[in-house]
Amino acid sequence: MANHGPAYGLAADEKAKMESKYDTALESELRQWIEQKTGEKIGDDFFGGLKDGVILCNLANKLKPGAVGSINKSKMAFKQMENISAFLKAVELLGVPKESSFMTVDLYEAKNPPLVLDTLNALRRLWH
Repeated sequence: MANHGPAYGLAADEKAKMESKYDTALESELRQWIEQKTGEKIGDDFFGGLKDGVILCNLANKLKPGAVGSINKSKMAFKQMENISAFLKAVELLGVPKESSFMTVDLYEAKNPPLVLDTLNALRRLWH
């Protein structure tokens, strides 16, 4: 995850508010669902395990074969963000409204972890 240094003032308040919305039980449920669907282990760090977008693209392809055409295995940041973007396009095709989805930076830089969980949960509800 990107290290943006400590947050102060309003930024610290926003960060604390966002962290208070984070649902660890939901993360655990989603981890189990994703690992069961893909057969891949996310690892101890949920967001670190999903950050390159590979597991997410594989999930989309398990739910609907061909939903994501090409999956980048590169460690280069822009390739990993391309994977996340491809997953988000697939999520929309799979029925999650675009306005309900997170943005690439919400996952890649951990800007909005609760929204990432909400999007994944919406997908799970549709495809469970």
